[in-house]
Amino acid sequence: MGGLPHNSPTCNGSTVTGIGHDKLGKIWYRALTTYMTSGTTYAQARTATLNAATDLYGANSTERAAVAATWSAVSVN
Repeated sequence: MGGLPHNSPTCNGSTVTGIGHDKLGKIWYRALTTYMTSGTTYAQARTATLNAATDLYGANSTERAAVAATWSAVSVN
């Protein structure tokens, strides 16, 4: 898998505060149905989920910040 051992961490060592399954589900569903296609890359998925979080909760929301932090934690910036 990309030259990395299977047990390599994907996280950059940061911690992320959760927002709960319900909010996460709403963000993911909106991203999938509004912004993503079958050819969406990881970088585009990041943008899609950030846009969805903004749509649902606002640009300065805790939820959007959590989505951004999550993508950063797995080095998708």
